[in-house]
Amino acid sequence: MAAGAAAVVFATVTFAGPAQARMVGTFDVGGAIEKAYDRDGGAAFFGNPAGPESAAKGGRFQAFQKGCSIYWSVGTDAHDICGLIRDRYAQLGWEKSPLGFPLSDEHPAGNDGQGRYNMFPSGVIYWSQDTGAHAVWGDIAGIWQGNGAEKGHYGYPTSDEYDTDGGGKAQDFQGGTITWHA
Repeated sequence: MAAGAAAVVFATVTFAGPAQARMVGTFDVGGAIEKAYDRDGGAAFFGNPAGPESAAKGGRFQAFQKGCSIYWSVGTDAHDICGLIRDRYAQLGWEKSPLGFPLSDEHPAGNDGQGRYNMFPSGVIYWSQDTGAHAVWGDIAGIWQGNGAEKGHYGYPTSDEYDTDGGGKAQDFQGGTITWHA
């Protein structure tokens, strides 16, 4: 009896095969990316895949026709990143940037919910109609978030971090500049 049960378990594991992907347009969408695609609106939100699922440094990603990508890694799960936030992420170097893989889908931001943001292990990218998309990370992010982030005194970022003459870093926001020195 025990040998028979072991054979059934072995057969089940052996013949189960990998998770199946499904064709969406001309490319497969599968696994955690498929789950995120379906969860967040499927073809109505993302459009069809613009290409196949591809390797990313430590994970996978897939781009879609309506300006979004879904990124996945073991430590972050699968999350979408879209529009001008995605464009800024690209300019910074995608998952190879200091930000890493997205930790969240894109979410509404600001008191009126008209802004957008994605969280990452090392920072965030915020976007608003008035300020564009900018990354906030490191010690400047800590100060900004400690002051209410986009809903606080400083408001949305209006620049990315830049070097100061004294060897520090600074970043401009709607309500002023945050400067950091080592």
